[in-house]
Amino acid sequence: MTNYPELAKTILEKSGGVANISGVSHCATRLRLTVNDVNKVDVSTLESTPGVMGVIKRNEDIQFVIGTDVGNVYSEFIKLGNYKKSGKVDELGKKNWFGVAIDFVSGTFLPMLPILVAAGLISAILTIGTAFFGMSTESGTYTILSAINSAGFYFLPVYLGFSAARKLGINPFMGAYLGCILLFSTINGAAGLNFLGVPITQVAYSQSVFPIILGVLFMAVVDKVLDRIPKEVRYFLKPLLLILIVTPVTLIVLGPIGTWLAAGLAKVLVWINQYLGFLSVGVIGAVTPLLVMTGTNQALFPPVIAAVAEFGFDPFVLPGMLAANTAVGAAALAVWLKSRNKDLKATGLSTGLTGVLGITEPSIFGVLLRLKKPFLGAMIGGAVGGLFAGIVKLKQYAIASPGLATLPTFISPDGNMTNFWMAVLTVVIAVSVAFAATWFLGFEDPAETEA
Repeated sequence: MTNYPELAKTILEKSGGVANISGVSHCATRLRLTVNDVNKVDVSTLESTPGVMGVIKRNEDIQFVIGTDVGNVYSEFIKLGNYKKSGKVDELGKKNWFGVAIDFVSGTFLPMLPILVAAGLISAILTIGTAFFGMSTESGTYTILSAINSAGFYFLPVYLGFSAARKLGINPFMGAYLGCILLFSTINGAAGLNFLGVPITQVAYSQSVFPIILGVLFMAVVDKVLDRIPKEVRYFLKPLLLILIVTPVTLIVLGPIGTWLAAGLAKVLVWINQYLGFLSVGVIGAVTPLLVMTGTNQALFPPVIAAVAEFGFDPFVLPGMLAANTAVGAAALAVWLKSRNKDLKATGLSTGLTGVLGITEPSIFGVLLRLKKPFLGAMIGGAVGGLFAGIVKLKQYAIASPGLATLPTFISPDGNMTNFWMAVLTVVIAVSVAFAATWFLGFEDPAETEA
């Protein structure tokens, strides 16, 4: 069992100590540090540290692949440096704007993904309950479960407002406040509004993503300007001016722009899917491990959410990721069975099982990248499984990391099981091909000793 306090202590020491850390956060599997001096980070030692599956450097951003128990390491790390959780990371001044954008999207969306996963799975439970177990839509049970499902998506602007503001280092409650304003009954979807005589476009903000993101980005700029207010009156004057400036600008300009952007992105995804046909899903199945490796898979969250909000399902990215994720897990399981190295077998089994369930970073960094050829085997399996998913026009009806654990999200809301069985076949094909490709491509075993 991993000694979390000791691991956190080692990471802190080898990253230059408390004074070298300016920001701390984590996602589903990675501990993320923002450092002042990257030269003080002993990457080679950290890569060989038990409990660290990989280290990724992006300028001042250092990511440690820990696995699904990263939260325990994060909690211990916070204690050592007396950091605030999700400590402020100043993105201004960084030159790699693409990296900054990816980090912002990742840091904003990842903390709220558990809400979407829970809400999505509740949707699947409702579908199963009404279609196969006689659950009445008039029952109290259905009403409560439906509320749990709907609240997860309806209040997206509130969750995103809080998360984005926290990521940008401003008061997260002001971001949530802006989200609540957008959803208020007299504003959300209201027609004929104006502010000081300026007309406001009618926009439905429930389940929206981009309006609140643009609003909070603008809020961060205004927040810094208002920091110049004399401290004697800043406490009450700053929040008042902040919300009075940001709200009308968001409603008049940023909200409509964000809505058009979301609808456009959703339609672009559908167009790509239709134009390239089944090949598009196969491409996603093949390249997803590469996207996860570089962290750029996080950039797909906004368009996926936009597609589900617009059409009620995603026929492109998530089906491809279902093939990719299960293929990654299968490749790691092939390593488990074929390797004669005791430690590698244990890592292959644990990360492989996690992979087929939908969390692939432990498999990718703990096994596949180390051995190289199994990584190629996973890409082959993901491509073939993705091609099949594209041919049968597979759809995922809720946002959740695709894998065995979230297969119920492929059940159509009308109770038709055809799409679900196509998802099962996608998994079977991806797993079989990835396992076989990894087995026959082979790999260099670290030690040829009997386990």
